[in-house]
Amino acid sequence: MWKTAEKRFRMGKSQRKGLLSGRVGALAILGFIAFSTYLLFGKPLDSLFASEEPVLYEIPKNANVSALAWDLHAKGIIAFPRIFKLFIRLTGQERRIRAGFFYLPSRTSVFHMAFTLTSGTMATHTVTITEGRASWEIFGTLKHDFPLLDSSVFDSLVRDTDFAHSLGVKGSSGVEGYLFPDTYILPWRITEQDALRCMVEKFQEVAAKLPQKSQILEKYGQHGWVTLASIVQKEAAVNSEQRLIAGVFQNRLRLGWSLGADPTTRFALRKLTGPLSGQDLDVNSPYNTRKFNGLPPGPVCNPGKDALLAALNPLKTDRMFFVAKDDGSREHYFSATNDEHNAFKLLAAENRLHHEQELDSLAQAMADKTDVSEPPQKLPVESIRQAN
Repeated sequence: MWKTAEKRFRMGKSQRKGLLSGRVGALAILGFIAFSTYLLFGKPLDSLFASEEPVLYEIPKNANVSALAWDLHAKGIIAFPRIFKLFIRLTGQERRIRAGFFYLPSRTSVFHMAFTLTSGTMATHTVTITEGRASWEIFGTLKHDFPLLDSSVFDSLVRDTDFAHSLGVKGSSGVEGYLFPDTYILPWRITEQDALRCMVEKFQEVAAKLPQKSQILEKYGQHGWVTLASIVQKEAAVNSEQRLIAGVFQNRLRLGWSLGADPTTRFALRKLTGPLSGQDLDVNSPYNTRKFNGLPPGPVCNPGKDALLAALNPLKTDRMFFVAKDDGSREHYFSATNDEHNAFKLLAAENRLHHEQELDSLAQAMADKTDVSEPPQKLPVESIRQAN
């Protein structure tokens, strides 16, 4: 009986040791899982699915891995800078780290961080370039979102013949006219060269899908086509008139007339708004198409697809002139003779006067609806006390 009790005691002791060992083992496994989770994911297990805002982080050129590791750690992006540095060097990825901006999750793993900085998607910014803008206007749009861009570098490249030829723009002294208007997704850190290259490549992509046979192309080549399209773009405030305006210009070119397009003079003067004076219109510039016949030396803006198509396929017409209606519609009167043109100019002047009167009446009506009553007078202190 005593031996049986002793045997049971020994078995219980063994079971207790086994249970204790099992508990220790389980705790060790849980500890290993927790540590591995923290190492692999950079955060505790219970926060793996927490929603955290990514951090916009810039990697400078020729970044030192050690300095980078400690900076990422200081900003709370990685938990183990030494392991990150060791992993990068052991896997030979030190030279593959890319300079630029990245969106990095807070407390990420060293493995995920290494992948992001060598192969992941860089942070981007979306910018929209509208149709009919001159290059310096496009720069203004880019500058708003990319403040490190330099206007002098940008303008110099726009007028650089060698740079234009390197991008496949032939027969041109620059890339004005070839900066295609579109919405672009650009990296946060972008150079002037890369921004221009991106827009020129988009132009070439669009141009390759357009008809390749046209009178304007046969006579003036690609550069003449883009130049005419840019003038059409600036003259046609309403897209539905683009082909008709292109037809008028084609007629004038065929007969050797001057185009008489004020946007070309505005481009030469960099005076894109406001009235043009007599002195402005008499400026001695090859871009003054009132003074010089034929096409100007180059585009006066960067046209969109519709204007490019209109220049390739102008509407056949007998119209030789057009003048803005000035009635608020942004449309034009088109005429075949100079007499008709002069009559339409008088009508446009009447429209302008009537339209201005309508605008004045509308402004007055809006002012009459505005509450201009005087604020209530303050009660004397004694009146307030009596009221209370």
